[in-house]
Amino acid sequence: MTIRSPLSTVNIKKEQLRYIDLHTHSTCSDGTATPTNLLREASEAGLCAISLTDHDTMAGVPEALAAGEKVGIEVIPGVELSANHDGKEVHILGYGLDRFNPDLLALLTDLQLIRKERNSQILAKLAKLNIKIDRDELKASGSGLIGRPHIARILVRQKVVRSFDQAFSKYLKKDGLAYAAAAQFPASETIKIIKQARGLAVLAHPTTLDKSLKRITEDIKCLHKHGLDGIEAIYPGHSKKTCKTLFSLAEELDLVITGGSDFHGASKQGINIGGAPVMPPVPYNLLEKLKERLPLGR
Repeated sequence: MTIRSPLSTVNIKKEQLRYIDLHTHSTCSDGTATPTNLLREASEAGLCAISLTDHDTMAGVPEALAAGEKVGIEVIPGVELSANHDGKEVHILGYGLDRFNPDLLALLTDLQLIRKERNSQILAKLAKLNIKIDRDELKASGSGLIGRPHIARILVRQKVVRSFDQAFSKYLKKDGLAYAAAAQFPASETIKIIKQARGLAVLAHPTTLDKSLKRITEDIKCLHKHGLDGIEAIYPGHSKKTCKTLFSLAEELDLVITGGSDFHGASKQGINIGGAPVMPPVPYNLLEKLKERLPLGR
């Protein structure tokens, strides 16, 4: 069987294949699958390991760990944190963290309060457009952290828009009619706290920071000076050229390479857990290399 990676073609027997997904979301943030159902989907997809990386919360990690034991899938505790680098929004993935670390808990609390304030601002802007969303309805729309995806689903349900994507393009994304910017912590501080929690800090979907890749080397080198440990090189939409550029940069800076689907369930149509068919499969050996970098005792 032939497996096509971003860098090469490797012939591997089917029974030797071991694939992972290090970027997934559950109902504890803006995904549509519970951590338990997420692990069931991962098992059905034939994955051997995943990381639950909900936005600004690790509340789903205990359930994911328990579900992973039941279905025989390794679960890496993770989180995706919003931050700011050079005036641009970046997302930093944290892996293998101590979720009880007080500095990490304080950061998560602050980020969650920022989300609530942003939601209030968005609802106020929608109200001025004669689009009314009751706060209790918004609160009931999810079991975890509430954010723009939950508002988007309500807008679809109210038939204000035809689709989830239209809700974002017209109202919720930057320059949308009801967009509200969220306060962000510096990426340098976010990376520092991840490392204080004995985790590894990885730049998520690097092309959202620089689609052209013209400044990506400069940006990643700067973040590396602040302690960045790795980059998410395998991701939906990354071309072979993009993957090769990121792999080469990781080798140059001795960064770990990760890959993930950014799975959100039903709210991201066409993105399956594991990433097929919109990205290459992520081999388990990348997780092995990541775990080698974790502090001793993790």
